[in-house]
Amino acid sequence: MAAGAGVIKAMVTGGGLTKDGPKSWQSQFTPKELQALVDEAHQAGVPVAAHAHGTDGITAAVEAGVDTIEHCTWMTADGFDLRQDVLKQIIDRDIAVCPAVSPHWEMLPRFFGEERAEAMFDLVRQMAEAGARLIAGTDAGVQRAGFDGLVPALSFYAHLGLPNSRILDMATADAAGALGLGETTGRIAPRFRADLLVIDGDPLKDLSALKNVQAVVAAGLLLEPGRTAEQQ
Repeated sequence: MAAGAGVIKAMVTGGGLTKDGPKSWQSQFTPKELQALVDEAHQAGVPVAAHAHGTDGITAAVEAGVDTIEHCTWMTADGFDLRQDVLKQIIDRDIAVCPAVSPHWEMLPRFFGEERAEAMFDLVRQMAEAGARLIAGTDAGVQRAGFDGLVPALSFYAHLGLPNSRILDMATADAAGALGLGETTGRIAPRFRADLLVIDGDPLKDLSALKNVQAVVAAGLLLEPGRTAEQQ
């Protein structure tokens, strides 16, 4: 924070990418350590994001008062365990949850098996139906998750049965709010930044229309495909 960090992200549980590192469901902080981390960050006015796959880690993160939870897959050593009391705290405290869905989510049954993949999908569905504040993100940068994968990732939520209007909110206004930018971007409204995606089609009817980009307006600057910044 002294060096200017605007957010603290804690790897509350393992991530499965570090050789010989903790398993995804295993906690890497004690509840006391997490509480100290969150208290220090919040005293400095800095939010805390928690990478948490494991149920124990999710529980400790919620009790410590983190601002967002990334993944939130409710893993245990032998399966999954969504604790309803913890989910209620997530909702009551308005902690944003980003499932960080892969753009290639349809391949998950091949990697995890049909039954396990469906169980993972159903956990996100349960959180959505309970009223958790879900936001859209892809964990871009890890294997098979490029920085152009948001649109195919959004189709995951349509697969769960969420209406397109809610999915679009998750990717815009709700995401901006979770990042602390809800008063400046994420919506088309007076005094907000002119951040616009101009597409050919209606995403309320078909989310794949978001791929048909005609132009982008970023903070009022028009950017058109095929033209360099100097040509804009």
